[in-house]
Amino acid sequence: MTDVKLYLGDCLEGMKRIPAGSVDVIATDPPYGMDYQSAWRTDKEKRHKKILNDKSPFIWFLYDAFKVLKDDGCILVFCRWDSQEAFKRALEWAGFTVKSQIIWDREHHGMGDLSGSPSPCHDVIWFAVKGKYKLPYKRPKDVIRSKRLSGEQLTHPNEKPVDLMEQLITSYAKEGEVVLDPFMGSGTTAIACINTGRNFIGFELDKHYCDIANERIRKAIAEKEVGE
Repeated sequence: MTDVKLYLGDCLEGMKRIPAGSVDVIATDPPYGMDYQSAWRTDKEKRHKKILNDKSPFIWFLYDAFKVLKDDGCILVFCRWDSQEAFKRALEWAGFTVKSQIIWDREHHGMGDLSGSPSPCHDVIWFAVKGKYKLPYKRPKDVIRSKRLSGEQLTHPNEKPVDLMEQLITSYAKEGEVVLDPFMGSGTTAIACINTGRNFIGFELDKHYCDIANERIRKAIAEKEVGE
């Protein structure tokens, strides 16, 4: 059975309690400076809470991430085109070797500047390694297609589809390995780990989203047990 550990609190403090070299893969979507307010044009009751620490690219976790990752581990960090260079430099400063950029094709476009720029249809994921990481299975492609969630489906303003995270987890982590998400949000990465037989450690600073994650994860575990 998948081992799932969830922690309410600051990952900068929490990762200091994780033993060095004990995590196989880090897959995370940190705040990258959007200061995003969901559904801001609609009724306030329909808006999700803003993400904490989202005024600028939040790169400070990467030093502790490097410490807790195994010497043959890898990290997957989501960002956008306008914050990608900040995260690339920070990954390198922390000690990681940046190997590739993965593109998430969201299939449907977002909003942005409706009359002055192309409609955004993708997000960026940096793939970096510590030491001599080796792909566990068949070599994955650097473009992943997964339909983004609609506003009605979201439980978190930047929630990723479970299918997307399952594709990443099964491409870069072996079954039974430990996956860490320092910015767990509403728990999508944890659910992907439960569904695919990987162990999970997650941190979330906002109690509101941590409570949502706990409930979603309880349901995912129950469904998994019924299926078995």
